[in-house]
Amino acid sequence: MEIRPYTADLEVAVHAFNQRLQARGEKRWRIPETHLQRFPKQNARNPYQEFFLAWHDGQVRGGYLLTHSRFLVRGETISIACGPQLNLTEGVVDPAYSMVGVMQLQDALQRQPLMYGLGMGGMNAPLTRLFTAMGWHSYPLGFHFKIRSANSFLKNVTYLRKNRKKRVVLDLLRYTRTGSMGIRLLQAHCPVGTGEPSPHPVDNFGSWADALWEHSRHSYSLISVRDSATLNALYPPDDLRFLRIRVSQGERDLGWAVVLDTQMSEHKQFGNMRVGSIVDCLAAPADAKHVIGAATDFLQARGVDIIVSNQASVAWSKALTSNGYLCGPSNFILALSPDLMKRLEPLDQHKPHIHMNRGDGDGPINL
Repeated sequence: MEIRPYTADLEVAVHAFNQRLQARGEKRWRIPETHLQRFPKQNARNPYQEFFLAWHDGQVRGGYLLTHSRFLVRGETISIACGPQLNLTEGVVDPAYSMVGVMQLQDALQRQPLMYGLGMGGMNAPLTRLFTAMGWHSYPLGFHFKIRSANSFLKNVTYLRKNRKKRVVLDLLRYTRTGSMGIRLLQAHCPVGTGEPSPHPVDNFGSWADALWEHSRHSYSLISVRDSATLNALYPPDDLRFLRIRVSQGERDLGWAVVLDTQMSEHKQFGNMRVGSIVDCLAAPADAKHVIGAATDFLQARGVDIIVSNQASVAWSKALTSNGYLCGPSNFILALSPDLMKRLEPLDQHKPHIHMNRGDGDGPINL
């Protein structure tokens, strides 16, 4: 087995790999059939990506993606990789290749020992179990949600409508409006702060974002570089999916948020709800509640049914709670490689101040 970079001459073999998986019943996952990446490796680019393929007996047997980014780890700027993303192998349909995923993870760690995984689908997902078996520290990021339309939530929340008995109860709560009253009570909260911060939609990130980065970056033990150049690469001005909000109070910038407003269709968790999501954000911890409040007001004004967010930082989780968000079961996992854990020792002390969310992985594409 050889693991090699994904180059143009291997695209035909990748197509054949995808065809074999499809023919044997794998309908969801594919390796991209182009070697071109969203963030190609170039001088000084942040982030940049590399794709590698497992090659055996003249065929592609798997592949994985690494996304390299600059991070601030306890005040030191270093390169860390998110990966192995995708980590797809022929082992999903052929037991003869069941160990290829392990080999790909080992190969990724040799290329970059400082690595994290994000997402994965839960603590029992295959990649999370593999991380745990290899000594990684894995835990779920808090899932926070605020219901804006009780009727739509009770009708569409597939997690709670798994059997007929639960569906009958939820429909009863919906038709009698008792569900709406209960949700309002659960989400009741006291106003935070004095003076309402203002959300200002912006087309891109400018020098004001650089000033916020300099002001807030040392408040976190682990945080990806979020200067204007990086943010405009992650959330391109011409990508209309991403809604960028600059939050200020008077003449002072408090922070920013990147949000999505997505109409779902038969989604496995949200059914047909219109989902607002806070996928990325930055502020000093003391201002986090104001940024969450402004982002929430912005999404509420657009008419979403529910607003969701996953956050690693305790400060940002508290900011969501103070704005009336509830906490639910999370399948969004953060896994830290052994070498990255060493950089964060003692982990119990630094773990609460890790600032990560869906903006640090491929999470936004699923919302």
